[in-house]
Amino acid sequence: MNRLFVLTLFMVGVLLSGVKSGEAGGSLFRLGYLEHTGAALCRIAQLKGEYAQEGLKVELVRFSDSRSGLAALEQGTIHAGAFEVGEGLKAIAGGKGFRIIAGGGIPTATGPLAELDDRVQQRLDLSGIVILIPATGGAGEKETLTRLTAALVRAYRSSRAEPELLRSKSVGTDQPIIHFDPYPDYYRLERLWKRLDLHSSTFPPDFLANHVYEEIYCDALDRLLDSAPDDNVYKELSGKAVCVPDCCPKNKKQ
Repeated sequence: MNRLFVLTLFMVGVLLSGVKSGEAGGSLFRLGYLEHTGAALCRIAQLKGEYAQEGLKVELVRFSDSRSGLAALEQGTIHAGAFEVGEGLKAIAGGKGFRIIAGGGIPTATGPLAELDDRVQQRLDLSGIVILIPATGGAGEKETLTRLTAALVRAYRSSRAEPELLRSKSVGTDQPIIHFDPYPDYYRLERLWKRLDLHSSTFPPDFLANHVYEEIYCDALDRLLDSAPDDNVYKELSGKAVCVPDCCPKNKKQ
């Protein structure tokens, strides 16, 4: 066989294999979640093809409770997880190297007296969902995390446009009324941190801030706004996002 022809076939094979590996998407990303309506954005993103749109191949891994999910995250059997914020903050205070990159759903108080009961409100706040990653290794590159967060923000946009998604059996309806917000919101996390009395005198002043990776959310939202600058949902999210000091490059601070 002509050597030039063989070389041509080889090069074509290389190019085709490169296209295949670059499709949505490449290596598998394992995302843990709870059977909790607050984790619905993870499942909506799968239903609507948002992960694939961001070039990711995501496997959803269900957990029965946050503690088992956080243990899997620490062991590296999942790359990120949508778990309860209270359990996540306790794990961080206990020395686990987790970082929070996005928010999820927060149960809201119902009934005429529920909002006046601080204990009820605190319990609901602490059972809200956040997206956590390991601080080092196992979670992929920053680009992958930005794409993951962008997919979750797009899922939030879909839930606003199609509220019936939140009532579908594939998402679950066994939780109280949920308020969704994909923004990690450091200042809200700080309030919960104080409520749980988690800060120690041995921690540096910026201990919690170092475990909230808001730059990922900011980058994801910036990318979405660049692609759809007139989108009202993205503009609304951008209008209320305030980065933690030094979380973003100077030219990206709001």
